[in-house]
This record gives sequence, C-alpha cells and structure tokens, in this order.
Amino acid sequence: MKNNMRDTRIQGITELKDGWATLVVLDLEGVNHFMDVKQIDLIAYQDGAHIQDAFPYLTVDQRELILTGMTEEMWNDTFDDEEE
Repeated sequence: MKNNMRDTRIQGITELKDGWATLVVLDLEGVNHFMDVKQIDLIAYQDGAHIQDAFPYLTVDQRELILTGMTEEMWNDTFDDEEE
C-alpha cells in the first residue's frame, strides 16, 4: 500500500478490522474527524483512484474534508459571501 497521505488531511488510520478502517482526518482548525471506509477502497485511493471513485459512499463534504481539511461550515463561511 502506497503512502500518499501527504496529499490529504488524513493523519492516521485506526481500527483495521472486518475489512474496514477508521480514518483520522484533521480539519483546518486542528479538529480530528473520524470516518469509516472500506480498507480495499483506501488502498485504491492511495494507489491513485479518484476520491469520488474510491469512496462513493462518503458524502461530498466528507471527501472535501479529506482533500482540503475544510468542513461544510468552513466551506460555506468561505465561499457563500462570493455569490453576493
């Protein structure tokens, strides 16, 4: 399994069991978030699969958090003002 976590906000992986892993994802404010993903999907993502293909069962907001560290609230606070 490649370690491409430097390109994401994934800080660690815990509880590898029954084919599932819990990701520890750090947001931009330093708060940890936990997400359960299939271990085989995590391997595919680390091997280069697009995040939406690797984790189709995660919400758009969860995938954004992994990529950028921005929660839904942070995203809305940052970009809602631009529409005005």
